[in-house]
Amino acid sequence: MRYIRKLVWPAQLISDPQFAQDRDAGVRFHRLIHQHFLGFDTALLRKVAEADPDPRLSVWLETFLSSQISRLTGNLFPETLFSTSVAGHPLSAKVDLLQIDVGSVKIFDWKTSRQLPKASSLKKQAQSKVYPLVISRFFDEKDLEDLSMVYWEANFPDQTIEINSSRVEWQKYELEISASIELILSLKAEEFILTPDEQKCAWCEYRSYCHRGKAPQDSEDLQQDLIDDEMKIPTDAFDSWGSV
Repeated sequence: MRYIRKLVWPAQLISDPQFAQDRDAGVRFHRLIHQHFLGFDTALLRKVAEADPDPRLSVWLETFLSSQISRLTGNLFPETLFSTSVAGHPLSAKVDLLQIDVGSVKIFDWKTSRQLPKASSLKKQAQSKVYPLVISRFFDEKDLEDLSMVYWEANFPDQTIEINSSRVEWQKYELEISASIELILSLKAEEFILTPDEQKCAWCEYRSYCHRGKAPQDSEDLQQDLIDDEMKIPTDAFDSWGSV
């Protein structure tokens, strides 16, 4: 609908305006951390955060600055886009921060969730598969045995979620992503049938196009779904979590 037919159908995803506020605050927080790793003056960043209309930004920044993550060493690549190809098609990952240190490669992703997602739920998300696969392609197989993806929550700084992966997982991710690409390309437009699970339609901005209802999702349901192991939420719903 969006990328092939270029059809704009902007149904509201969330009924609560708080969601948009959270998303926008998260984007501004990501910008501050990016500037921190670029070497911007800390006092200046504090002033920017204090002047922000959302008071949480100042709290998040102070929480970040007091954490060990703000003092990472090694080769650091903030807000960097990496691209590779899978099944003959481009696959990209814009990481919040990539750290390459002695014997260690870590992908850091900053989050500002109201509730802490479960590690088991994060492992199922596309981000936790695409990022490691893309980054692993930039190293010689002999030089990289495993890598970590670290989700750091500004509201839960002491409950960092770290997901480790190795060559076995990367190969599995590649097969899974390749299979999805091949399935999509093999289908004609009329073969894309409606999902029997209408709960998923609450996250789709084209739901009224398919006559699946006009009411947007409630933000409280969003928070519950974030910690639900079985719910698969499209990446567009994670704008406040950073780029996917």
